[in-house]
Amino acid sequence: MLLLTALWSAVAWPAASPASPGKAAVVQEILDGNELFIERRRAHLQEKAFVPELVRTRNSRGQLGFANGAAGRLNRFTQLRLGSSCFLLSQGQILVSGQQNGCTRSSRLSTRGTNYLITLLDDGASEVAVLEGSLDLQGLREGVPVDEEPLSVAGGNRVRLSSEGRVIWQRPLTAADYAAILQGPLFQGFTEPLPGMPALEAFLRRRFPGVLPPTPSETISSDPLVERINRIRQQSGRPPMQPLPAELAAQNATYLAPVLEGLLTSSDCDHDRSRWETFQSRMASTANLMPTSEVIACPMPAGSWNPDVIVSRWMGSPLHIQILINRPRARFIDCVKLVRSGRAVGICTLWSPVSGHAP
Repeated sequence: MLLLTALWSAVAWPAASPASPGKAAVVQEILDGNELFIERRRAHLQEKAFVPELVRTRNSRGQLGFANGAAGRLNRFTQLRLGSSCFLLSQGQILVSGQQNGCTRSSRLSTRGTNYLITLLDDGASEVAVLEGSLDLQGLREGVPVDEEPLSVAGGNRVRLSSEGRVIWQRPLTAADYAAILQGPLFQGFTEPLPGMPALEAFLRRRFPGVLPPTPSETISSDPLVERINRIRQQSGRPPMQPLPAELAAQNATYLAPVLEGLLTSSDCDHDRSRWETFQSRMASTANLMPTSEVIACPMPAGSWNPDVIVSRWMGSPLHIQILINRPRARFIDCVKLVRSGRAVGICTLWSPVSGHAP
């Protein structure tokens, strides 16, 4: 037994040299502060963790990008150790999207690409929710398979395993389960896309069409605010702002969707500093352009939406004049608008070349 355990552990979590780039995971996003660590050091965006390093969060959440293109989102107070054939989750909760195998002390999850959620419970048991696709679940006891054949779990089901690796129950996920997951900490607030999200959305539209929140393309539309802003810039002798490239405009809409929703439901018309700074950091590290400022058209009755009036109000503010007219590095702009329940709100983001890239 001890020999088998040692052999299995060696397969799952071998030692590796930091010179092995194929065995690395990249920190793609950190939310709720900066309490994401690689071993004992505080991690930074785009930093790599190598097999067999420990990645852990305290009162923060984060997203890792695995070498095979999959992604993993870590909830607060989660820790996992990287391995060559799977990661070992020893505390907390992780959402996996893509072709990435996962392990706990009592189970091994093998997949060819899916979206699944692992939650470790206080009593040593664990739950696996297969949100879409399928995976093979092998119960383990001290690294040794409990059953001869792995259990195939299809999308739309969840399984609870005992601390000894035996299946306690298997149940279907309900619409309420999916709604709670999508509104939970492993989806809300993240701007880095999940590689398996299109497949998950397609699955939910077939199975539970009312569960998905409106997508940015369904709720947010381009607005003629840019035309009015450029008209004033030309009157001031400034060159017109250019529209964002389509890929960046799509990411900007994804970032703005929850921000605009929050403005409509809040009595405080102000910037979401945490989301904004996270979005800035991600774009600065992954694109040639980054958002450098934003201006808000505060919530109003949809029937009162008037781009001329909105821009005129901005021009009455020295700070907004500075942002929209007098910042020469700001070359690109994207304005989006959300209309919901008879009310409208909009935000324009201004983008500049990332330092070191050609303007």
